[in-house]
Amino acid sequence: QVWKISGGNMSLTPPACLAAQKATHKHLAEIYDRIESAASNKLWHQATIGLEELVKDPVFQTEGNKDLLTLYREFLADQPSSSAWTGYASKMNAVKHASLAIVVSKQNGDTPEGIDAAISFLEEVGAKLTAEKEATLLIRMEVARRTLQKGKVDDAKTQVEECEAILSDFQEVDASVNSAFYLVSSLLHKTLGNAGDFYKSSLLYLAYTPLDTLTETQRQALAFDLGLAALCGDKIYQFGELLLHPILESLKGTAGEWLIAMLTAFNTGNITAFEEVSTKHAAAINEQPALVGNTQALREKIRIFALMEHLRDMPADSRTVLFSSIAARTSLPEEEVELLLMKSLSLGLVKGSISGVDTTFSVSWVQPRVMDRESVGKQLSKLQDWMDKVQRTSVFLANETPEILA
Repeated sequence: QVWKISGGNMSLTPPACLAAQKATHKHLAEIYDRIESAASNKLWHQATIGLEELVKDPVFQTEGNKDLLTLYREFLADQPSSSAWTGYASKMNAVKHASLAIVVSKQNGDTPEGIDAAISFLEEVGAKLTAEKEATLLIRMEVARRTLQKGKVDDAKTQVEECEAILSDFQEVDASVNSAFYLVSSLLHKTLGNAGDFYKSSLLYLAYTPLDTLTETQRQALAFDLGLAALCGDKIYQFGELLLHPILESLKGTAGEWLIAMLTAFNTGNITAFEEVSTKHAAAINEQPALVGNTQALREKIRIFALMEHLRDMPADSRTVLFSSIAARTSLPEEEVELLLMKSLSLGLVKGSISGVDTTFSVSWVQPRVMDRESVGKQLSKLQDWMDKVQRTSVFLANETPEILA
C-alpha cells in the first residue's frame, strides 16, 4: 500500500488513471479532483458520489470510449493487498456498486462480442455481490437485458421469471431494482408482442424511474411505444394514466404528436375526432403495422369507449338507456348495439341487464377511469344537479306536507 503524509495524517495515493483521464477530459477536471481527494482520504461515500456524477457525462457514451472500464478495473475494483492501490469496491454500498458496474458495462458496446464482454464483466461483478440480494438482482436483470439483446428470448424469459420470484420475497426494495426489473420485463413483452403486458410493465417502469434519467430520444421512443400498446392491447380500456403522464409531452412537436390526439379521442369515446385523426394522419398511421393490422379491432374498441362514456354521462336517477341512443353515440346500426353490449359485459367493462324486447340496457356499473379536469367538471355538474333536486324536493315537502316536517 502506498501512503503519503498530509497534515500529519496518512492518506492513500489513488492510481494514475485518474490524472490521465482528467488531462484528457478537461471539462471534468473538477469532478476528477473531488474523486481523487475523497479517495485519498478514504472518504468512500464522497468518492462514490463523484463517480455517479462523472459517469453521466456524454463523453463516456461515445463509440469506442473505454475510460469507465479502465476506471473501474484500476480505481474502483478491489486489488490484492500487496498492490499500490487496493481499490474500494468492497467498501461501497452494494446497490450503488451494482448500478455503477451496469453503467460501466455499457462501454463494451452492442456488437455480439461487446454483449458477451458485458455479460462476462457483469457476472464477474455479480460473483462478488452474492451476499447482497438487491445488488445481485440489479446485475442479473442487466444480464437478462443483454441476453435478450443477443436474441436469446427463452433464456431471457427464464432469467426474468427467476428475478421476479426473488423480487416477490422482498417487502421493500430500492427503487432502482424495481426500475431495472420493469424495464427488462417491458422489453421482453415487447419482443414477445404482448401489448397489454408491455403497457403494464412500462407504466410501472416509469413509476420507479425519474424522467430526467432518460434521454429525449428514449422518452420519445417509450412514449410512442406506450401509445401503440394502449391502442392495440385487447384488454386495455383505460388510457387516463398514460394521458396524464408527462412522458407524452416528449411527443409534442414531433412526427408522432398525432398519437396523443388519437389516444385522447379514444379516452373520451369521441368517434368523430378518431375519424379526423385517422384521415389527417393516414400516411403516418399506415407506417405502423400494429395499427394497420388491427383496423377493425380499433373501430370496435373506440365504440366500446364511446359506450362507456355515454353510460357515465347518464343521470344517476335514470340508468336505463335505449338502444337507439347507444346507436347514435357509437355510430352503429341499432341492430348491432346488443352485440356491442354483450362484448362490453364479457370484458367486465360494464354491468347491467339487456332487454331485447324493450331494446334497452339497464346499467348498474361502469368501469371507473382516471379523471382529468374535464371529467372532474362533469362530475361537479352532476353533483350540482343532484343538490338542486334535493333542494327542490325539500321545498316541495315543506310546502305540501308541513305537518311532517314540523
